[in-house]
Amino acid sequence: MNDIIIVSGIWIIVGAIWHYYTDKKSYREGMIDAVIMHNRGQLTYETFVDESGCDVVEFKVGPYEE
Repeated sequence: MNDIIIVSGIWIIVGAIWHYYTDKKSYREGMIDAVIMHNRGQLTYETFVDESGCDVVEFKVGPYEE
């Protein structure tokens, strides 16, 4: 019974480490894509205040044109 708990704990730790690094990589690649789209003029944004008084940012992604 103790072996099952130890193996399960190891798999949980391995899964947590794997999730951390893949999520970190995905975030970095997403930010790079957003910067590139902004420089091309493909990504635009608009700020406004909604009816409850909160600041809102609305992003629009246009078509890719070379």
